[in-house]
Amino acid sequence: MRKSRFFILPFAISGLLFLGACDEYVQGVDPLINVVEDDLLDEEANLPFLSNGVRVRFADTHDFLGVLSDGLSDLFEFDQSVNSATFPTFEQLDMGLIDLDNNSVDGGFRRLGELRFFADNLVERAAALDAGAEEVVDALFVGKFSGAMARYFYAANFGLSETVGGGVIDGGPFIPSADLYASAITLWTASLAHTTDANVIASINSLIARAHLFNGNYASAATAAMLGLSDGMDGLESEYSSVSTNYYYQQAGKGRTQFVVANRFIDYVTADANEASRVIIDTLRSNAIPDSLRSYQVKYPLSSTPLPVITWQENTLMLAELALRGQATGTPLDLVNDVRDSHGIADLTAVDLDVIYEERDKELFCLGLRLVDQRRFEGELTMTTWHLGAGTWKYMPIPENERLRNDNID
Repeated sequence: MRKSRFFILPFAISGLLFLGACDEYVQGVDPLINVVEDDLLDEEANLPFLSNGVRVRFADTHDFLGVLSDGLSDLFEFDQSVNSATFPTFEQLDMGLIDLDNNSVDGGFRRLGELRFFADNLVERAAALDAGAEEVVDALFVGKFSGAMARYFYAANFGLSETVGGGVIDGGPFIPSADLYASAITLWTASLAHTTDANVIASINSLIARAHLFNGNYASAATAAMLGLSDGMDGLESEYSSVSTNYYYQQAGKGRTQFVVANRFIDYVTADANEASRVIIDTLRSNAIPDSLRSYQVKYPLSSTPLPVITWQENTLMLAELALRGQATGTPLDLVNDVRDSHGIADLTAVDLDVIYEERDKELFCLGLRLVDQRRFEGELTMTTWHLGAGTWKYMPIPENERLRNDNID
């Protein structure tokens, strides 16, 4: 099925460098060839350059944080018996014992900060130009949508302490996850004014529903999900290339297998072979333990395989959960079975929150969403949802570099 590939990467951009004009100070030099002067970007014709830069930074942040988040969750495991598992920063994630100077976490936080800045800067520039111009409309959509995603990523992934989620913006005070989810919803809602694409509009409503769901606002989540993606509709995805590669492939897949998947995913496929259409795994032999096999994800078999942002199946599972919680119309069992039917998997005969939790585990495999589910279902199920001991990180920590520079947080 074709997806709405809003975040297409036509070329790789390592970053955007903004320079103030300095011609009154320096004369007789060749024109700049590898940077763009800041004032030249304040023109409609140059907005696509900025918009593409934001798209690239979004895709780069999306997959990077997804791998780190799944590494901290019970989806991925760091197993040193696998030859290519060598990053101590990944081992810290797997154990939930994360140093504040963890370089991988710092890299994700830095990417996210750049995404947030570039997105907000794009909106600021575009808002000062002709509101009706095509380039301006596109820039406003890209900027507001990506700015919303940045705030959502902060809320879902980072924390001030082991159990207190949230982030910081522009060296400001700590912002709790609940407030960041609310800010993301505000920007997603604002982005709707700049698109007429029905699939994109439905996708944004599904993302709004997800943020409300993660924030515990079930009635609002139901309202948004009812406007979200339905059976067969195209969602959104991030695209990659041979230059800007999918990080799941690069570090947790065929490119290099630093993370393997938990053994329960083998059990899912063993119990029902049709689960292999959504729990897409392969096996490799441990180098340290004879005849020992571990599984790794091949949902992203190529360096350029796209990463879904939102799908109709996720929206349908949200509606099923919200119906169970008494907030949405529809029959939970039918909704769950609609998702299973899309993969050729046999229908269930009963559904409760435990089943929803497991269905989300399978359906949202390697999407960077498992960590949030482990936190939010805690205490609601017959099973224990957190897999690590007391005192372990349930968010990635705001890194030491930010804490040292920012006088507003400890």
